[in-house]
Amino acid sequence: MGNLLVYEALGERFRTRHPDLAGRLQVPHSHPLHLSVPLTGGQSVVLAQLRFAKPHDYTPVWAIAGPKISEPPRIWYSTTGMDVLVDALHARAVAELERDEEQTPWKWDEPAAGEIVALADDLAARGADVLVAVAQNRCRAVEAERGAKAEYFERDQGDFVVVQGLGCLVRVSRKPLSGWSASVRADGGGVWQRLDLGDLLFGEPSVVPGVESDHVDRATLAGLVADLARLSRVPTAEDRALGRDGLPAHRSQAVLIESAARELARMGFADVVTDVTCSRLESKTFHIEWWNRSKSMGLGDVQRLYGAAAVEGRRLLVLSDSSATKPACTFADQAKAFVFTVDPEGRRLHSCNDLAREVVLDESSWSPARGLLDGLLR
Repeated sequence: MGNLLVYEALGERFRTRHPDLAGRLQVPHSHPLHLSVPLTGGQSVVLAQLRFAKPHDYTPVWAIAGPKISEPPRIWYSTTGMDVLVDALHARAVAELERDEEQTPWKWDEPAAGEIVALADDLAARGADVLVAVAQNRCRAVEAERGAKAEYFERDQGDFVVVQGLGCLVRVSRKPLSGWSASVRADGGGVWQRLDLGDLLFGEPSVVPGVESDHVDRATLAGLVADLARLSRVPTAEDRALGRDGLPAHRSQAVLIESAARELARMGFADVVTDVTCSRLESKTFHIEWWNRSKSMGLGDVQRLYGAAAVEGRRLLVLSDSSATKPACTFADQAKAFVFTVDPEGRRLHSCNDLAREVVLDESSWSPARGLLDGLLR
C-alpha cells in the first residue's frame, strides 16, 4: 500500500506539472507498479522502481524506460525528487510523441544544465557520439560481466563525458581541484591513458595533470575532443613524455623507480623522469620525495617537505611506502601537493590526498548498458 501511494503521488505531480499529457498518464494498481505514458502502436514510456538481476540486485533505482527494448533504461537514485522524475518522464514521452530529439538536459539523464551538459551538447552538435554525461545524477546503467548493473560514480571522479572514438573511448573530466583532464582507452579494454590537454589546447606541454578550469574555453575543448574522436590513434601524455625524455631501458635494480616514472608519465606528469642510472626521479616542476619510512606521514612531515620544495620554487610530489594522516592529506591539498603510496608488488601508485585522487586514472572498463528493458520491471 505504501508503494502504491508513492506512485499515486507521482501521478498527481505529473498531471500538475505537465497538463499537456495528463490525460494520457496511467497509474495501474496491479504489479509491477509503474507510471505509463502510452504512445502509438501499443508502446509506452514507463517510470518504475526496479532492481537489476542477480548478482546486481542490491540497490533499487528509479528507471525511465521504453519504448525501444534495445535502449538502456535511464536510471536515477532512489532518493531522487518527484519533480525530477516526472519531468524526465515527460521529456522522454514528448520526444517520442513528436518524433523529435529528447531535449537537454534530460537526454543526458541530468536534472539541470551545467558545464558537462553544455559540453555534451556541443560535442553532439559537432557529430561526436557522446555515450554518457555525468554531473549531478551520478548513477547509470552499465554493462557488467553478468548482465547489467547500476554504476555509482563517486565525486572524486569528477563530472565527465565519454565519447566514442574511432576504436577508442575518450573521457573528458572536470574536477574541483585539478580542473579539466582527458584520457583515452582502446575499445577492447586495457588501461586509461592520460592526454596532455595543455599541449593539445595551447601548444604548451603540461607538467601537471589537469588544466585549470578558468583557462579552458568550452567550445575549443569540444572541437578538440571531436577531432580526437576521429583519429585512428590518439597521442597520449605518456607517448609524448617517453618520446621527449627517452626513459632508460629496463634495469633490474631500478624496477620500482622506473615503474613509478612510467606511472606518473601515464597520469600526465610529463617532466618526471629517471636519472641516467635509474636511481632517482627528476623534475623541473616538482620537488620529489620518496618517503620510505614505516610510519605514516604526519602533518609536520608534509609541512617540512613542502618547505623544502618551496625553497626550490617547485611543487611537492611525495611517493610513500606508507600512508599519510588525514591532517597531512588536508595540508597537501591546500599546498597543491600530490601524495601517492607505492605498491611494491604491483609497482602501482595509489592516491593519498584528494588532489592525487583526482589525477589517478580510472581503471574500470564499464560501458553503457544496452537492451535492458525486457524483464526489468517487477
